[in-house]
Order: sequence, then C-alpha cells, then structure tokens
Amino acid sequence: MELEILLIALLVAVITGIALNGFVDVIDRRAAHRINSAEEPARKLSDRAEERVGGWLERLVPGYVRRIRSDLYWATFADSRLQNRSAAAVFGRQVLLTAGVGLAGYLALGSTIALAGGLFIGWTLASTDLHAKAETIRLRIAQELPEFVQLMAAESASGAGLAEVLQRAAGGASTTAAWLRSVLNLGAGKSLFSENGPLTKPSGQAAGFLLAAAQESGHAGLISLAIQLGFVGRGVQVQSLLKSLAQTFADEFIAQAETRAEKLGSNLGVMAAIFYFMPFVITVLVVVGVPLINTIAGQG
Repeated sequence: MELEILLIALLVAVITGIALNGFVDVIDRRAAHRINSAEEPARKLSDRAEERVGGWLERLVPGYVRRIRSDLYWATFADSRLQNRSAAAVFGRQVLLTAGVGLAGYLALGSTIALAGGLFIGWTLASTDLHAKAETIRLRIAQELPEFVQLMAAESASGAGLAEVLQRAAGGASTTAAWLRSVLNLGAGKSLFSENGPLTKPSGQAAGFLLAAAQESGHAGLISLAIQLGFVGRGVQVQSLLKSLAQTFADEFIAQAETRAEKLGSNLGVMAAIFYFMPFVITVLVVVGVPLINTIAGQG
C-alpha cells in the first residue's frame, strides 16, 4: 500500500511539472505572463529536477546527449519554447516522462508487463518528439536550398557583391533565410570567410564565421554552401558558382526523397507494430494471461 502511495505521489509530481510547462500553450500572452509569475517557483523546481536528472545521466550516455543537442539546435526553429532549454534538461524531461507513463501503466493494470510496456511507449514518444521536430526543419532547409541558392544567383547577376547578396537573401521568409539572418546577426563585425579560403586554416587562424556556424548546425547542405561561398574570395565567379550549386542541391534532394520513399513502407510497418500491435498484445496478456497464470498457479 505504501509503495502504491509513493508511486502515485511521484506520478502526480511528474504530471504537475509537465502540465505547468505546457499550460502556457493554450492561453493568451497576458494570461501566460500572469500564470508564469504565479507558478514560477514550481516551474523552477521542475526545471531544476530535469536539469539534475539529465546532467547525471549525461555522464552515462554522452553520445545520446550530443544527438539531443544537435536536434535541439533545429527544433527551436519549430518550437520557441525550446530556445532556452539545455540538452541535459531535455534528456531529464524525457526520462521523467518515460517514468511517468510507465508508472501510470503499472498503477492502472497492476502488472510488471504493463510497467515495461508503459516505459517502452513512454520512451518512444518522449525521444522521438524532439527528433521529429528537428528532422522536419532539416528536410525543409534541404527542400529550400535549391531555390534559395538560385535566388542568390539572381541577386548576384545585378552586380551585387557577396556580402550584399547574403544580406538580401537573409531578408526572405524561408527557414533557410531565418537561419542565415541569425548567423549574420551573430557574426556582425566578424569575418564571414577565412582570408585563405575555407579549406586552408593555418595554425592560430579560425575558419570563417559562416562556415563555423554551418558546422555547428551539422546540416550537410549548409556546410557545403558555406564552403563553396568561401571560394568566391579566391576569384571564383559568384553567379556561376551559385547556379552550379543550386543544381547540385536539387539533385541531392531528389535522390534523398526517392530514398525516403523507399523506406516509407518499412517505417510505417514499425510504427504500426509499436502503437497498435504492441499495446494490443500487452492488453491481452494483462487481461487474459495474468488471471490465467494465477488460476493455474492456484490449482497447482
């Protein structure tokens, strides 16, 4: 009985923390400000708990936290709530949410099978949400890059220099333009390109700011764009380079789209097995299997 009370209290605490963090999504800004002010101690407590849990577990799985950090970089373009979140806090939230779903399954059905199934489903939902948001933005940029670079080529045809072309392109409404705009704002007053070219970095000389930002993002298309633009300072014509690069990006996107289409069938099969077949099997085992085993054990 004491164990069940403890589990219920822990589940309520996890659900309360999650609800406080997500409640601002369904109210207007003024009400959100009032609620944030009133609930600030509870939110800070929840954030500290997530940060501590994630920070402790980061030492055990540093590779997974690096993946979260990469996904978090792009997921902020889709969800502004993630802008001030750390990778450790996101990891801690995933773990606590997984524990909450597992405990809910155990308390509802009273079976270790339900606990295991709840943990599995909870972790699947918690870990794939951030990655799905990041992948959506990555794919959107890959889709936008051919047209974006083609637009830059058209701007360069008017005789504008590379710096002016970048400024004009960054004024667009696309996600790629938003990324470039943020890079230009952060790199104000800094050298966007290495003086010796993007592939030559003597000792003590850093790469250009644009290439460094692209490498931080981890997006292959943006890294390629930054490298190619670095060659402009070495005498390469802007317009011809950008036209060639736009065609390359278009070909790569088409090839990747064909690959994703081929994998779509198997991915749908896996998701159907996780969210339809597995819950059905767990329910049957709990409702039918556990009483049957208890009956057989009692007769024995």
